[in-house]
Amino acid sequence: MSPSILLSANKDACDLYAVVGESVMLPFVHDGLANSHTLRWTHNSTIIFYREKGRVSVGKSEDISTVGSLLLKNLQFSSAGTYQAKVLIPNDTMVNTWTHRLCMMDKVSKPQLTYMCDPKSSAVNLNCHVAYPQGLVFSWTLDEKTLTSETRPTLSISLAKLKGERSFTCSVANKVSKEKSDTVRPTCKGPPPPTLFCFTSATVVAVLAGGASLILLLLIIIIILCCCHRLSVFRNSEHNHDMLWAWEVEFEAA
Repeated sequence: MSPSILLSANKDACDLYAVVGESVMLPFVHDGLANSHTLRWTHNSTIIFYREKGRVSVGKSEDISTVGSLLLKNLQFSSAGTYQAKVLIPNDTMVNTWTHRLCMMDKVSKPQLTYMCDPKSSAVNLNCHVAYPQGLVFSWTLDEKTLTSETRPTLSISLAKLKGERSFTCSVANKVSKEKSDTVRPTCKGPPPPTLFCFTSATVVAVLAGGASLILLLLIIIIILCCCHRLSVFRNSEHNHDMLWAWEVEFEAA
């Protein structure tokens, strides 16, 4: 693909594509073109170049190659349409003709490549941003190798595949131009190591907190039981002391 024009095999629509603001040579070829020939170029049936017996009456001679190709300069969207070239000999017999339809397109802008780490899914998500993405073809490279199966504006890669420094680029293209993003090297933390006994850290913390609460409750119960026991022992001791005192009084009275 030329940087300014593409010739397509599809005859049902446009078969030539060119970039707005650039120049293009319409690739008509007539070997042995001479001043004795009449060369006529039309755009949508309007004559834009006419040369007969070496004399140019429409257009500029410097825009025509030695084989009859026509140079179009500073193309605009209005330059789109059907172009036709005809070569005639002095008796007005046509000896060669060429007809193609030209379509105009803007160059694609340079894409911006961003990424976001997603620890929940253990992946890095890359996004290829470009203005007016409709109709553009997206492609991706990983370490300068094309990912042939990836043709969307987004790309998701497992964090397990990001061991070491991996470089990514994305490209966007239309029929007349292609642009590549700057290289991006994602830095994401790898997936966390397996948790002990397959429990999450939150579960472990909750269990430990519950265990601590249970131990505290048991300590409170033990303290209460100890206090009750001591109180019971104290009361029994007072009761025994009173009984002993009563016996002593009875004994002295006797």
